[in-house]
Amino acid sequence: MLGAIAGNIIGSVCEHRNIKKTQVPLFHPLRRFTDDTVQPVALAESILDGVSYPRLLICYYHVYLYTGYGEMFHKWVQSESNRPYNSFENGSAMRVSPVSYAYHSLEEVLTQAQRSAAVTHDHPEGIKGAQAVAAAIFLARTGQSKERVEDYITTTF
Repeated sequence: MLGAIAGNIIGSVCEHRNIKKTQVPLFHPLRRFTDDTVQPVALAESILDGVSYPRLLICYYHVYLYTGYGEMFHKWVQSESNRPYNSFENGSAMRVSPVSYAYHSLEEVLTQAQRSAAVTHDHPEGIKGAQAVAAAIFLARTGQSKERVEDYITTTF
């Protein structure tokens, strides 16, 4: 999770600017945390404290309003129903890292990744993206080889 947060902040100067570099300066005056930093923290708090994930997403949204949320997420927060909006973009994958550390089996990780994604990203591709990232992190942190992780992600997703 710390790696995801650090990577998000370091890469924030490239986001929405169509910059495709493999090397960016570590320190930059425009670097900042974004919605992709805030949402994994909300998910981690939800897992640790047992508070509803959608409720925490909405709370964090209001506290960190200007961090780069997408248009559909803004609409989701402001709707009365807070129903998922069939997104297949990368938001669910960007926020899923806490799931990979909170659960002790790949099956649990996949189930919880699906649950965390489906709050907003209930399109099958949005769910698969979250599950693929969570599985890759879980397999790597439990000592699987890079080849095993790649094989699992390629054959499963």
